[in-house]
Amino acid sequence: MADITLKQIEYLMAAAEAGSVTGAAAKLFLSQSAVSTALTDLEQALGAQLFVRHPRGMTLTAAGREALAEGRRVLAGVEEMRETARANVDSLAGRLRIGCYSTLAPVLLPRVIDGFLRKNPLVDLSFIEGSQSALADALRSGTIDLAIVYDYDVHEMRHPDEFTLRRVHASEPYVLLPPEHRLAGRRTVSLQELESEEMILFDLAPGGEYFLSLFHQAGLEPNVRFRTSSFEMVRAMVARGLGYSILSQRTDISMSYEGKVFTVCELAEEIKPLGISTSRLTRARPTRRMRAFAEELSRQLSSWRTGGNQES
Repeated sequence: MADITLKQIEYLMAAAEAGSVTGAAAKLFLSQSAVSTALTDLEQALGAQLFVRHPRGMTLTAAGREALAEGRRVLAGVEEMRETARANVDSLAGRLRIGCYSTLAPVLLPRVIDGFLRKNPLVDLSFIEGSQSALADALRSGTIDLAIVYDYDVHEMRHPDEFTLRRVHASEPYVLLPPEHRLAGRRTVSLQELESEEMILFDLAPGGEYFLSLFHQAGLEPNVRFRTSSFEMVRAMVARGLGYSILSQRTDISMSYEGKVFTVCELAEEIKPLGISTSRLTRARPTRRMRAFAEELSRQLSSWRTGGNQES
């Protein structure tokens, strides 16, 4: 069997990202023939077709997608080997790709990234935002190294042989009300008092299921008037007086993009908080960069206050 080289894996990644040999060659500053030959040799070494060639470029086959994910893990392992070798003389360096649940990202990632890069300026950090299912797919494909998710009923990541989840924080839900609402100004509001009121449901999974479960577990059925997958849309509609909502991620500003304010209060019931966890592929050994980022995430989350975010 022919040997597989790191260069071939790098060419595979470049071709997959560019969607063509021409684009990969330009990205790698190589000739098209060199890239094409390397990819053909890789396919022969693996005994599988990795790309479907067509007039406008090339797309990965199922075997190609699996090879790409494995290749990314191999290169990550090589980078970790280099990092370990220079650990005693250099700061952390290399690539780190983070994924974050969409509504957590704007209230959490900026402060974590800032704190992390102040300590580790040589790390090439990038991030994506998305739903829980999108982040699970990104972990599987090797697009990201670590995901930050809510761990409520996270179907996509409940297989310990595939994903390793570690809870780092728990976020208690709270109520958003228009300033003129009859319940506004209260310190606490019960779910029973909210049941008949028009609700604006934040419905990006797993948020919608979680917020509805609060009522269902109490034997109640909320009056859902509107549904939206946008965190800021919820805040804007509440501020407009179109209903109340329940959210879990908190901000320091109780104001919509339009500059209209809303009020917040706590739920009267003792509610099981919504856990925030990191997730990674179980078979991918965590790098020092991943561990350092997770430590900074935990540090920043520990500084959160009940009423909002506290800069540290």
